[in-house]
Amino acid sequence: MSTLKAKHFHLIEDLDIAALTFAAIERIEGFAATVSGGIKLWVRRSNERRLLGQMSHRMLDDIGLTIAEVDKESAKFFWQK
Repeated sequence: MSTLKAKHFHLIEDLDIAALTFAAIERIEGFAATVSGGIKLWVRRSNERRLLGQMSHRMLDDIGLTIAEVDKESAKFFWQK
């Protein structure tokens, strides 16, 4: 193989590695964003259910919820819809 062809081959190989590395980083960033979004959702659900459980009967009446509905919602785990 000539020196020029060898340099060209290594350049292509380096570009392929860079492209694969960039693609891997994008996939990792996407995965991290998905996990982060899921955790934020779980924290929000947990906080909202805790706050619902702390509301008075009058406050629940104002927002149109019954004690039974609040009990049912508050009993759910943070990952449940």
